[in-house]
Amino acid sequence: MNYFQIKFPLISNILWTHIRNIYSILLEVLQFYLVFILLFQTFRILIYVNYPDLFTNLQFFEFIQSIFLGLRFDLSSISAILFIPIVFYIIPFNFSNSLMYRRIISSIIYIQLCATTIFLTADFFYFSFVKRHITNEVLFLLNDSKYLMSEVASHIGLLITYCVLFLVFYFFFIRKTAPITHHGKRSIPAFIIIILSMITIGRGGIQIKPIAIIDAYQHGSANLGHLILNGFFTASHYSFAGNFIERPKIDETFALNIIDLPKTNNPQYPLEKNYTKKETEKKKNVVVIIVESLTYKYIDYLNKGKKYGVTPNIDKIASEGLIFSNFFANGQRSIEGAQAILTGIPPLPGIPDIISLSVNYSRLGELAKANHYRTIFVTSTLKESFSLDLMVYASGIEEYYGREDYNLLLNYPEARERTLGWDYETFMLLSDKLSGHGQPFIAFVNASSDHTPFPRMQEPFTKYTHGQESEGGYLNMLHYTDWAIGEFMAKMSKQEYFNDTVFIITADHALAHFQADDPYGKFKIPLILYSPKHIPKGNSERFASQIDIIPSMIDILNLEGKFSNIGTSIFAPSDNFAITKEGSLLNIFAKEGFLQLSLQQVLKFIPSQNTEDENLKNELSEKIQAFDQLTYQLLTENRWAHPNK
Repeated sequence: MNYFQIKFPLISNILWTHIRNIYSILLEVLQFYLVFILLFQTFRILIYVNYPDLFTNLQFFEFIQSIFLGLRFDLSSISAILFIPIVFYIIPFNFSNSLMYRRIISSIIYIQLCATTIFLTADFFYFSFVKRHITNEVLFLLNDSKYLMSEVASHIGLLITYCVLFLVFYFFFIRKTAPITHHGKRSIPAFIIIILSMITIGRGGIQIKPIAIIDAYQHGSANLGHLILNGFFTASHYSFAGNFIERPKIDETFALNIIDLPKTNNPQYPLEKNYTKKETEKKKNVVVIIVESLTYKYIDYLNKGKKYGVTPNIDKIASEGLIFSNFFANGQRSIEGAQAILTGIPPLPGIPDIISLSVNYSRLGELAKANHYRTIFVTSTLKESFSLDLMVYASGIEEYYGREDYNLLLNYPEARERTLGWDYETFMLLSDKLSGHGQPFIAFVNASSDHTPFPRMQEPFTKYTHGQESEGGYLNMLHYTDWAIGEFMAKMSKQEYFNDTVFIITADHALAHFQADDPYGKFKIPLILYSPKHIPKGNSERFASQIDIIPSMIDILNLEGKFSNIGTSIFAPSDNFAITKEGSLLNIFAKEGFLQLSLQQVLKFIPSQNTEDENLKNELSEKIQAFDQLTYQLLTENRWAHPNK
């Protein structure tokens, strides 16, 4: 006996009793987890073995990596499946120790195990059709009982075999998981510890954001991501990601013609473009500056109306650069803007955002790396904010920095440690990271200081009456961000690569707080290209949106390789349009005017010539539907991009 046991025998006995109980109950719960882990890993291996054409580019080490990385997603799924029955199984009441009660709960868990087996089997077969796990198709099947029963009938032999095996193994499962002899007396400490552990495992850890589908795609290729995931995880996350709206099937050649995209040599992946180098020249660089809520009307040089006097540096850059006066955000949220800019996939109603989207899509970082470019992304926010880290890694960008990586350089009067961070320090961090490297680069900077709540600023950023949610508060913050951009440009101008760098200034979305019911005001954002050596200054009235940035960058940098994108380069000679998501509605902006669609009917049409024209209305409606249905079709069939590209 140790000193503690001699001095405090009663306390010692109670403590050790609790520890033994916790250990015994933990072993009981762990046995359920182990059975489910074996099930999920078995189907992961079956997918790898039975679809070798998808995984030819994966090394054996990467397959082993998928086993371990997939365990995190499996454990999250298992915790979701088992949470309610485990709560009842270990609830700290006397009746929960009885044999009959434990066997009832074990039987419920066994039914869950059988249902999960059937679901993963369906996912295994479905994988062969679209080369990914099942997602929102579950919702459509539940709403189409006839089709569901036809699928069951086509596999009736396998279903009967499963039922026989389930009956055979049931008694073995019950004897092992709920034996007659029982040592783990239920206790409150054990209940609390296990439930908290399951919640932590279910969300994938203690990080800020819970685990998401996109986490699987930051480790390598799309196919490795598919292998890391499991069908239950993708279906459950996809199902809770939004309200899904099924579209009618569309003829893809017709749709491509309507939205004026070039015909492809690969009809299986109609958005795939093969970019070739047009000429040999010194490589250029690109810096994309994404400013939080940077709205067209607040930039004096762009706005023909009221002057706000808070953007002198952006005004100067715009006066010497190429302006696109009809440029629009594809959505109204930061995550939608980041998705459009980094992946080229437009946010649309009834389709989950990139965080929950399990499809193959082209990765800018991989294309850049193949062309010997360095890729870097710096955000003012914490790296996990807005799930930006997931999108950055999934787009293949190699270096990522955030609020955790810079110290404050200014003496801010309020909210010094705000998670949204500070733009000046962010720009200085990017400048420091770029200096001293000879490799050409593609850099992104996400400046989010202008996000609500607006902190009170020091002079000279106090021109307007401060308010945490007011327009004055925003304008003061915009004044600060504009100054930070000016300091960044001044510092960059001293670098030898400055003249060969193209700076692109835009926003994640427009500022919604202070806009009237004007569709243009809700979505119109600046697009300014600045590079006096390479980009002639001017003003383009071409309509474009954030999904057009990647193909434009490919043109600017003269990159070579294949990339799938539904956007078009802003330098293309053809007319274009911008399609934006407004909640469950779709908008189209074009030279013909504005049209809003509910996916079923036209809700609003504002012609540019102020004369109602039914033909123009029908043309815009046809164009927006072709764009929407083609996007939906290619994403749900996993044909947005080739799985090995």
